[in-house]
Amino acid sequence: MSVEPEVIEALTAVLKDLRETAPAPVPAAVLELLVPLAIRGTKLTIDLDASRTIGAPLVTVVEKPSDTEFLAPLTPRQKQVARLVIQGKSNRQIAEEFGISIATVKDHVHAVLQRLNLPSRRAVMAASQAATRQ
Repeated sequence: MSVEPEVIEALTAVLKDLRETAPAPVPAAVLELLVPLAIRGTKLTIDLDASRTIGAPLVTVVEKPSDTEFLAPLTPRQKQVARLVIQGKSNRQIAEEFGISIATVKDHVHAVLQRLNLPSRRAVMAASQAATRQ
């Protein structure tokens, strides 16, 4: 992820003003405030190119997408089935869990693959892992 040039210009101007009025490094206490932001479900990034340009660390915090976002196109039942597919459950295991026929599970799995535009159960598992890793 890269920061837009306009944002870098604005930050450069702000930092210039800060340096002229209070020429001191960023206090450790301020940096420590970032630590709670780096909790599970977020991604803390330091943009080194932008940092060099503006002359100070540029830290961004982005919330990682959850499987909820990945599964958003699905109906509630399709989401339930997809989560079990992601866990590696077989059609028989899914059918037993929901008390439905294997044929119905196959229909749900087929619908999940179509809505997510993925070719296989393994692709669903891989795409889910990729979505939650970002």
